[in-house]
Amino acid sequence: MLESCATPLPLLKVAGSKDQEVEVGTENFIPGKVTALVIRTRQMENDILLVKNGEEYKALYLKCTHEGVNLTATANKIYCPSHGSSFDMNGKVLKEPALRPLKTFRTELINNQVIIHLS
Repeated sequence: MLESCATPLPLLKVAGSKDQEVEVGTENFIPGKVTALVIRTRQMENDILLVKNGEEYKALYLKCTHEGVNLTATANKIYCPSHGSSFDMNGKVLKEPALRPLKTFRTELINNQVIIHLS
């Protein structure tokens, strides 16, 4: 299947609770169906991919480490539409020209809210 034809992930637009934090409710993840969300917030130029793996949450900045292009996320891969770099769901480079992994943000779970710390 062509990457550009893959089913897009759900997009969730959220307002930041504080300047350097974003909160996402765990109810947005549906067991067996939704394990990753694209988060859009005014605080960041690019989107954030929030991935649930078991009870762990990982937040990846969807900005290519090659030339800063906004990345596209699918259910099992992240790719750059400009130069062809691709990354796994942990942000590790699968295909160059990007050489560095994606930036990650610290997350914590508090009262059924995933807090993404942007600083």
